[in-house]
Amino acid sequence: MKWRPGHLAAAAALWLAACAAAPPGTQPVHTFPEIEARQTFSVGYRQISDRYLEKLSVRSLAIEGIKGLNAIDPEFSIAERGEDIVIRSGSRDVRQWPAPGAGDADAWSRLTVDAIAAARRHSPGLGAAATELLYESVFEGSISLLDSFSRYSGAEKAKRNRERRSGFGGIGIRFSAKPEGAHITEVFDGAPAARAMLLQGDIITHVDGQSLADIPRQRIAKLIKGAVGSTVELRFMRAKGAEPIEISIRRARIIAPTVYLKQEGGVLFARIKGFNKRTSKQLSGLLAPVLKHRRDSIRGIVLDLRSNPGGLLSQAVKVADLFLGDGRIVSTKGRHPASLHAYNAHATEVARDLPMVVLINGRSASASEIVAAALQDHERALVIGSASFGKGTVQTVIALPNKGELILTWSRFITPSGYVLNGLGVPPYICTSVLSGTVPEMVDATVSNAPNLTRMLERWRGSAKGGLAEKKRLKSICPASDQRADFDGRIAEYLIANRDAYQRVLSLSPTIASAEKP
Repeated sequence: MKWRPGHLAAAAALWLAACAAAPPGTQPVHTFPEIEARQTFSVGYRQISDRYLEKLSVRSLAIEGIKGLNAIDPEFSIAERGEDIVIRSGSRDVRQWPAPGAGDADAWSRLTVDAIAAARRHSPGLGAAATELLYESVFEGSISLLDSFSRYSGAEKAKRNRERRSGFGGIGIRFSAKPEGAHITEVFDGAPAARAMLLQGDIITHVDGQSLADIPRQRIAKLIKGAVGSTVELRFMRAKGAEPIEISIRRARIIAPTVYLKQEGGVLFARIKGFNKRTSKQLSGLLAPVLKHRRDSIRGIVLDLRSNPGGLLSQAVKVADLFLGDGRIVSTKGRHPASLHAYNAHATEVARDLPMVVLINGRSASASEIVAAALQDHERALVIGSASFGKGTVQTVIALPNKGELILTWSRFITPSGYVLNGLGVPPYICTSVLSGTVPEMVDATVSNAPNLTRMLERWRGSAKGGLAEKKRLKSICPASDQRADFDGRIAEYLIANRDAYQRVLSLSPTIASAEKP
């Protein structure tokens, strides 16, 4: 059984602290919500077995889950003895049950809870373990059978995950924690903080009368956040040593901005840091007035997706749709019928006559790779940088009765040209992780290498036939880089300013076999 980084590091210390020898039958320190736990494990086992990318029996998930308790008490173990399940403490049997049917989620969840209850009466470490640690131990055990992108989040972390995806009650700032308080690093446009005239560089020293001096950042964030419509009292300074200012701000629903637009010369640079519920709307909202009122001064668009870890699939589709007139954007394919989808463009293309460049690197993943691959496959944009990360799987979020959540991999992305992104990523036309020299020299070297580049792209698109070894070989041609080098942008500006060079590089791409592949 494999364990993940960050898994239960405190569990061993907790067990050692609680493990002064105690006789069997010692009462647990904390109560355990058995009814909630049965419901939670039942939902978790059933959803993993039904929806995960590969078929796994409820039996195997439950057995690995119960084994997970060993992370809290190394003396604890589980054994399959004939048709029975036995839990043990050291060399001694603690309890034995007949094994339920392999697919009976309700029965296996009851057995899991019964095993926890029995083990807690015989183990000081398990008896002293908090409820969330027990949930985490079991689900981490089950998820050890899954891929690295599937995970369990307890109630508190699940709440933060939902806030990142869908927003939270707050005032609309980013800040860093300093000894004197919260140092504002960004104020979101249109948010309550902006309307209250808070500025980047201001230092919030008190929230609702409580000093923020030497308080951790996460604690400060909890104090500033609150119910939408509620009021928070702030004291802040415009500069160190300045007179404090006190204001009241009404909290609103905050969805953090992910798009930042700037114009340099005649080029629009749109950096997308992630994909949340407002990304496509924010991007179109920023582009629309510029393209309407300054259209004649714009020569091209650069979409900077470097170090973008991804986010919501639906938003990746909408962002790609902004720049495509028709054709397939991405397909998803998994084991569960609900995971089968084909997403197409809807003829809403903006700036269709402007050249476009997409910047990627080795930390561009998931949703950002969908956008880059779709624009590249339809020859709408040149892709520049290094091979992207290759995170080509879709996760679905399962809410659990204990207010935690499971994030399960349940399908794979398929690009318009038919290759699977997972483990491979998107290939750039101009590979800045291997080229050197001036910008014109790098462009000329790419064009001079046209036959090899075209063959590489053809093999990339046919990589499914070559397996893992072929994917590794292809990625080594343009090694992934984590850098956001300035010359990526300079190459983009050069190509946009030189339409002949832009078209020469664009013509190196082999035509996709079909934009309608399933």
